[in-house]
Amino acid sequence: MRKSLVFVVALSLMAGGCAWFSSSEESETVTPAAQESVAPASEPAPEVAKPAAKAPAKAAKSTAAKTSGRKGAKSEAQIKAELDKMGHKLAAQSARTLLPNKANKEVRKVGDQYVATYLEVDTGNVSTEMKPGANGQYVGFIRYQERIFECRGATRQAALSAPCTQVRARRLNELIRYDGKAWQD
Repeated sequence: MRKSLVFVVALSLMAGGCAWFSSSEESETVTPAAQESVAPASEPAPEVAKPAAKAPAKAAKSTAAKTSGRKGAKSEAQIKAELDKMGHKLAAQSARTLLPNKANKEVRKVGDQYVATYLEVDTGNVSTEMKPGANGQYVGFIRYQERIFECRGATRQAALSAPCTQVRARRLNELIRYDGKAWQD
């Protein structure tokens, strides 16, 4: 049941695209709670107004507690940093385990030539994006490229030792879920 629910959600996200979510500009705006907590510290308050200054600070704390939902919750910036770290980790893992790779090329005969093919993940060009979900959960998008190389030669050995050229690239987009504590891969 749970796997089918995840499949339906992933399918609906792919079908709906980004139109279901707000733009990334809105997610970078400063919340009123953050503005309130900065305002009292930047302006020195007169000695008489100290009791009044404590009231906005308490209001800011209670607003922050209401938005986070629980004590010790991570900020959106921390969650995004964890997504970036997880994205690079998953791309590196894919680069290590991908077959056929540079060390284990796949050779096939095409006409009178042999063609050795391998795949490579571009780990230097990984991008991540995060969209809010319900109850402190997020959906993360990890985007990277998988490049396809071919080496041609008259014999099998010549194809394996020939210089290779990139013939295609495939853009991959992986979805990942944040359950409120960590990114689930």
